[in-house]
Amino acid sequence: MILDYLDPSAPDDYQCDVCIIGAGPAGITIASAFADSRFRVCVIESGGFDSDSMTHALSEGDPVGPMGFDPAMCRLRAVGGSSRLWGGGCVPLARLDVSPRDWVPASGWPIGFDELAQWWGRARAILGIPAGQTIGDGGFDHSRFTHALPLRTGSTVDRVCYISPVKFQTRYRELFGESANITLLLHATLTKLVANTGGSRVQDGCIGNLAGRRGIVRARHYVLAGGGIENARLLLASDGIHPAGMGNRHDQVGRHFMDHPRCVAGKVVDGDLHALLRPYNSSELRKEFPRYRELALSDDVQREQRLLNARARPYPVTASTPAGLQALRELRASFRQPANDAGAGVETIVQRALDAGIPAAAGCAPAAGVRRGRLLLRVGMNAGHVARAMTRRLRSRPLDTYRHVALMTYFEQSPNPDSRVTLADTRDALGMRRVRVDWRVAELDYASYRVAAGIFGEEAARACGGRFEPEPWVRDPALQPALVGTAHHLGTTRMSGRAEDGVVDPDCRVHGMENLHVAGSSVFPTGGWAFPTFTIVALALRLSDRLRRGLAIAGA
Repeated sequence: MILDYLDPSAPDDYQCDVCIIGAGPAGITIASAFADSRFRVCVIESGGFDSDSMTHALSEGDPVGPMGFDPAMCRLRAVGGSSRLWGGGCVPLARLDVSPRDWVPASGWPIGFDELAQWWGRARAILGIPAGQTIGDGGFDHSRFTHALPLRTGSTVDRVCYISPVKFQTRYRELFGESANITLLLHATLTKLVANTGGSRVQDGCIGNLAGRRGIVRARHYVLAGGGIENARLLLASDGIHPAGMGNRHDQVGRHFMDHPRCVAGKVVDGDLHALLRPYNSSELRKEFPRYRELALSDDVQREQRLLNARARPYPVTASTPAGLQALRELRASFRQPANDAGAGVETIVQRALDAGIPAAAGCAPAAGVRRGRLLLRVGMNAGHVARAMTRRLRSRPLDTYRHVALMTYFEQSPNPDSRVTLADTRDALGMRRVRVDWRVAELDYASYRVAAGIFGEEAARACGGRFEPEPWVRDPALQPALVGTAHHLGTTRMSGRAEDGVVDPDCRVHGMENLHVAGSSVFPTGGWAFPTFTIVALALRLSDRLRRGLAIAGA
């Protein structure tokens, strides 16, 4: 069933077998795994089915550190979580990503690649990726792709990603609404967890909302699935029995905060720029199951040059667009209905912040006040432009004239204990201490990024007969790139074999706690370059299976 904590008829308190905090991909995946069971599940979601500015304000934090990280501009509080801003990219981590690397401090996952790979098939089904595709080491099968870039140096490889069609905010609404054993509680925010006197179990989860209502959720097991920032915040805030925060006996909660920083590495000029762009902006994106390639560092070059993993994507920068073609694009864009829900403004603001710095081709959004009739007239007056564009498309030639190709690079971060999430002294509307994110990039990372950017640029230029013009930071170690995050919040409750080295054990249970678990990318010890959602879902399925087995044994 679906209940709203703002509705006075909804109960104040709840009792269940499993309490899941957060209705994003991790939380929804775990809850749905209990749909055919006799166990009672309660999913606590801070927002509703739409975003709203008052709830979103609970994500605000105090800026700190050299990167100026704003925790409100990279996540959402609503059903679906931050996947509402997700482009759908899915790709598995590579074996090297989860293996110990002597040049990357604190690297290596305690569960290993083969254990993780066991869950890929089910993750693929959850995410709507076709079953016929082979899942390989670091990507999907690319044998049926055409127009491959000639990569001859062995330094780079193509990795294939799929775009998931799944919208978590809508896909499971009917399932939860009709379920007899799963309760989705909207507009209820977990404010802290209360441990028993021995400090080994969670006894209660305290919830509240912006209307002043307060209550308790009592469960046999609790799963934090609130994202890489909020999971750490909730553990730190739960300091009744544990003064430093729950699971934080060894001062590990909130440390090793990572993202996938991005920046422009440079541009490729001259040569056959269309040949460079075509493999990475192909017609495969328009098929029923869209997929695309990313240019990535090979395992060999990572080992040989002791690099962090990275990927690159070429973006066309156009010199000009024919007037008729531009009018047609604006006309098509005018028919795309804007979201009219109450949270459209919040999501638009956050999305724009996430898109900052990405090179764009000619814009297609019509100027304010321009009517469709005027756009249609412009198309008709320049019909020759449209006809020539269609002819070029049929011949697989570019529709625009390119000035150059910008190379956007995306990087792995090394685990850094000084990059961390802590609590601020200021408080939000529910009385919780706000979050403070001190995002830091190590010198090891900057050195790796310079080498990787040069490799990508030279490889791209060589493949199309062009010339790579790097950004100044690539050649000058005294300069730092203008890095921007991608809202992939990793590592703050990292998985480890020993409590001294992390927050959760290989089963994603908080060290020292019998019934508290964490789901999501906050448990990743390292992140590779891969979009995290595919791995998040795989680990959520693994955790849900373990919880179901444990509950069944206890019940028997």
